[in-house]
This record gives sequence, structure tokens and C-alpha cells, in this order.
Amino acid sequence: MPQTLPTETLATLAEVGKDLYQLGLVTSHGGNLSVRVPGGMWITGTGTMLGRLRDRHISFVHTAGHHEGTSPSSDTLLHSTIYAVTGASAIVHAHPRHATALAFDLDLFKPPDFEGQLHLTDVPVIGPGPLQLERIAGALQSRLVCVLRGHGAYARGATLWEALHWITALEESAHIEVIRRSIGPIRSDTAP
Repeated sequence: MPQTLPTETLATLAEVGKDLYQLGLVTSHGGNLSVRVPGGMWITGTGTMLGRLRDRHISFVHTAGHHEGTSPSSDTLLHSTIYAVTGASAIVHAHPRHATALAFDLDLFKPPDFEGQLHLTDVPVIGPGPLQLERIAGALQSRLVCVLRGHGAYARGATLWEALHWITALEESAHIEVIRRSIGPIRSDTAP
């Protein structure tokens, strides 16, 4: 029997996708979203516009691997692996500019701001290569978000809203770090 996308799941996918696009965290056709459900996951299709999601843009991928509907995201195997090792219920993949830029020169991003330190602690940066899938999923076992160097970030959560929160928290922390670096050391001159 074919799967039917629940109205509330579609609404959440569409709202989170629209937020990602409006916040500039994905390009018109970038990023992907998924929600784990019994028997599989709902995941955005390859090349869909997250800012304009409709039911025809969402695929159901069965636990056994076959899918219904549109062609699922090219990150489907990664989402499946993350679900298998983390117990998460939702995944957001976006391309936050500041976090992506900083990750070129880091193996671990340590947020400079209080919120980033409190919620994210530190963010692993995974190098691209043949083991990137396993390394991303492994990083997300103990962290809420990680960055794939030169590409973007992956966040897990109990809900899509929670995963979105971690992506936006990462980008805010990264933006603050970029501003700090552009200002340079601030001197405190006490002389009149």
C-alpha cells in the first residue's frame, strides 16, 4: 500500500524549508530535509526548492531502500546512516555561508559566543572523501551538528524545528567568529 504524506509533516517540511531559504542558509535548489517515521523516512527530492516545497517534492524511502514518489535526495544514504547510529528523528542539511567558510581552515569549530558554547560545545569539521558518510554519522552520535568541509552542515534533532535550531545556532556562532576575525584584537587604551 502506498505511503501518504501526512498534512502536518508536509507543513513542517515546507515551513522549515522556507525558513532555510529566507535566512539564506540554502540556495534556490540546495540542501535537504528528512523525517524518520516507522518503516522509513520522508525526504526531499533531488534538486527540489526547499523554499517552495509541495507534496510532489517529497519522497518516501522505505527502510529496505526502495522509494515512492520523486527521486529522493542524493544524501539519502547519509540520512539513513545518521538515523541508524544516532536515534534522531529529523535531519536538516544546509549550506550556511559563514560556517562553511570557516571550516576550510578548521578541524573543529569552537563557538565564541555563549549560546553556541552552551548548545553546540564544539562542531566537528569532516573532510570530504571516501569515508565522509561514516565520519559525518559518527560525529552526529555525540554532536548536534557537524560541517562537511567545503560543502555545508548537517544537524540532527528530535524534530525538524530542533535540527533547524542547531543549524541557525551554528551559523550565528560562525558569523560572530567571522566578525571577530575581521575586527582583529581590540586594544584597551587607558592613556588619556
